[in-house]
Amino acid sequence: MEATEHESTLEHALDVARANAKQAKLLVDHAKARLASGEVTPERVAQLEELQRVADEDLQRVIREQ
Repeated sequence: MEATEHESTLEHALDVARANAKQAKLLVDHAKARLASGEVTPERVAQLEELQRVADEDLQRVIREQ
C-alpha cells in the first residue's frame, strides 16, 4: 500500500509543478505584452522571468524524481 501512496504523491507533485510552470509562463507572456504600453515595468518582467525559471527548475526536479 505504501508504494501506491508514494506514486500518488509523486503524481500530484508533478501535476502541481506542471501547473505552476504553465502559470508562470502565462504571467511572463502577459507582462511582456503590457511592457510596451508601460503598464508593467521591466523590473516586474524580470521578476516574473525569475519566477518562471524557478518553476521550470522545480518541474525538472519533480520529473527526475519520478
